[in-house]
Amino acid sequence: MRTGDGQTVVDERTAAPPRPARQRALTADFVRVVLFAGVVVAHSVAKINTDPDVFRSAQLVGTLLHVTRYGFVAVTLFVLVLSMRGRTMSPVQFWRRRFGLIVAPYLVWTIVYTTVDHLVIEGNPFPSPGRFLQDMGFAIISGTGKYQLYFLLISMQIYLFFPVISWVIDRTMNRPWSVLSAAAAIQILVFVTYQWLPRPSGYAWDQVYEHAWKSLPMYTLFVAIGALTAVHLDRIQAWLRAHVVPVVIACLIGTSASVAVYLWMTAPGDVPWQATTPWNPPLLLWLVSGVVLLWLVAMGWDGLRTSGRKVGARAVSYATIRAFGVFAVHPLILDLLERVGFYNELDAWFPSSAATRTAILVIVVLAVSLVVVDLLLRTPAAKWLVARDRIPLSRNPTVKSLMEKSPLGKKKVSTE
Repeated sequence: MRTGDGQTVVDERTAAPPRPARQRALTADFVRVVLFAGVVVAHSVAKINTDPDVFRSAQLVGTLLHVTRYGFVAVTLFVLVLSMRGRTMSPVQFWRRRFGLIVAPYLVWTIVYTTVDHLVIEGNPFPSPGRFLQDMGFAIISGTGKYQLYFLLISMQIYLFFPVISWVIDRTMNRPWSVLSAAAAIQILVFVTYQWLPRPSGYAWDQVYEHAWKSLPMYTLFVAIGALTAVHLDRIQAWLRAHVVPVVIACLIGTSASVAVYLWMTAPGDVPWQATTPWNPPLLLWLVSGVVLLWLVAMGWDGLRTSGRKVGARAVSYATIRAFGVFAVHPLILDLLERVGFYNELDAWFPSSAATRTAILVIVVLAVSLVVVDLLLRTPAAKWLVARDRIPLSRNPTVKSLMEKSPLGKKKVSTE
């Protein structure tokens, strides 16, 4: 609508409502924040619970927290598919937009950890310059710069193959169960191969086997789960709400089965590595159940939020911006705390309570990591370090006030 002076105005009564896509993505934000927190818990548990009397229980917690890696894949595909629905973008355009977001932080943190580990970790001196550069090159290729960086390699593969994934999903939109069944078959095949079949012989095959678990076939089912959930979101969430009790019961049964297999494979003081692998076929029941249960919790949270209740929406938004940074920096915080003797102090303060030691360590690591990430967010290298745009150190209230007073800085409402 135009006024007499020719200026365009907006009638707020007829303005288009906000797009629902971002509203739906808030559920994914909640899930992602919980998953990132789970990564910190998993690594904290592994760091300090090595005593024989608690090792079995600690390893069970760590095994169940393998759900974080598979949940990340599902939520990444969910957000990608949801954000691209109805948009036309060539593969090259997509790769240009996405790869820069992940490649730069991956390279930076690989270099940081490859260097800093020799300074922080006791008994890890610098090798010769030639060997150091060789180690760094191998770490970049294999994702071994630090124990969490492999997931960025998986993210790159998701971006690389997303045009193909999107093409498949578009052409099988009316056959979701066929897609899910095929993905589950591939997932089980890869799990069985890694868990039960003999390891290949020969140096070359051995190296491929050693790192192939970082490839996308290891996560096929969760690629399908994330993508299909985005495409059929309304139907899936309506079905989950209508069948929440039987779904929860089924998930609890699946979880119990996975835990029972772990307990059957282990004993106090005897935890074979086969019981703790993230590709143990019986664990798949928990991996799927855990993702579904977490999504149900996120749906419940989002329902409360949209009803107007204060249920931590600001906290989730705050954490979402900083989640990747915490993921990237928290191993450094764990190593520094170990170097200054904090773990020994925890043992002295709480010698008989592993749960208390773990809880305190998780809180300290999260708190220190958030402080570090907040500082990094305010540096010119924020996008390279925490994959987010820089937050200015201060905002100029004078400029903001002038913009609000300007005709270009506010909406006009027609009285016609």
